[in-house]
Amino acid sequence: MQDLYKNNYKKMMLIPLLLAIPLLFLVLIYPGIQPGVDLTGGNVLIVRSQNPIIESQLVSVLKENFSLQELKVSTIASPTGYGAWIQYNKDPLVNNIEQLLSKADSSLEDENQSIAYSNEVLKLLGQEQKPFPNAKSALLAAQGALSLYKEDFSKKLQDTITQKLSLGKDAEFQKREISATLGSASFQSSIFITLLGVVMIIIIIFIAFRQFIPSAAIIQAMLFDVLAGLAGMAILQIPLSLTTLPALLMLIGYSVDTDIMLTSRMLKGKDGTPGERATSSLKTGITMTSTALAALAVMIVVSYFYQIEVIYQIAAILFFGLIGDIIATWLMNAPVLLWWVENKEKQHKKY
Repeated sequence: MQDLYKNNYKKMMLIPLLLAIPLLFLVLIYPGIQPGVDLTGGNVLIVRSQNPIIESQLVSVLKENFSLQELKVSTIASPTGYGAWIQYNKDPLVNNIEQLLSKADSSLEDENQSIAYSNEVLKLLGQEQKPFPNAKSALLAAQGALSLYKEDFSKKLQDTITQKLSLGKDAEFQKREISATLGSASFQSSIFITLLGVVMIIIIIFIAFRQFIPSAAIIQAMLFDVLAGLAGMAILQIPLSLTTLPALLMLIGYSVDTDIMLTSRMLKGKDGTPGERATSSLKTGITMTSTALAALAVMIVVSYFYQIEVIYQIAAILFFGLIGDIIATWLMNAPVLLWWVENKEKQHKKY
C-alpha cells in the first residue's frame, strides 16, 4: 500500500494555514458577507423577462424615479431568459405608519386615542380624516389605506421598470416583504439554532473519541470548511439568510462525516502503517467528495440557467465548502492525526 504522506505531512499543514488568511479577508473585509432581507427586514423584487435587463440601466431608472433606501441590484442572463434581483429597505413613511397602526391596535379599548392614531395614518397617506363610530372601524380603514398605498407603489414600480427597460408584457414580477421586527427575530433565532447545532456536534465528537487532539483536529477542519463556504458566499455575493444558514449546517455535517471516517481508520485501523491508513482514507474520501462536487456543479449550472435562486445558493455554498473540506481534511486533519499517532507509537515503544 502506497504512503502519500511519507516525509511530507508536516509541510502539508502550511497550505490550509496560508489559505485561511485570504479566506478571512474575503469574509470579514472585502467583499464581506451581507445579511439577507429575511434577517434584516425590507423588500425584495424579482424580475424575469425574455428581454435583456442591463444592471446599470435598471439602477439608473430606479434612482431617477424612486427614493429607495439601501438599494441593491443584481442581474442574471441565461439561455432561458433574463432576471433581476432588487433589494431595498422599507420606506420610512411606511415604517412610521406601521408603528401608528400598532399603537392604534394596542389601544382599542381607549376609543378616542385609537381613532386618533388611525386618523393620523390617514393624514400621512393624504386621505381625509373621518369621525369613525368606533376604534375598530377606524383601524380597518387605516389598514386598508396602507394596503392601497403599498399596492399603488408596487404597481408604479413594476410599470416603470417594464416601460423604461422595454421588457414587454411578458415580464414577471415577484415581491417579498419582511418587517424589520420579524427579520430581527428570525436572525436571533437562526443564530441561536446554528450555535446550538455546532455545540451539540462538538460534544458528540468529544464523546465519540474521548481524546483532545483527534477531536480538536475534526473541529478545526469543520471550521475551515465553514470558512470556505462563507468565502464562496462573499465572492458570489450570496447573503446570509434563512436559506444559507441551513446550507452551512449541511456543510458541517458533511465535514464531520469525512473527518470521522479518517479519524476512525487512523485510530482503530490495524492494517499498514499510520501513513498507509491515511492514504487509504484519502482515496475513499476523495472519491466521496468528488462525486458530491460533480452533482453540485450540475445543480449550480441548472439552477443558474433557470434562475432558481434557493437551489443555486445552497449548491454554491456546498461546492465551495467541499473544496475547503478536501484541503482541511487531507492537508490539515490527516497530517495532525498522523503526527499525533506516530508520537504516541514512539512513546509506547520507549516503555
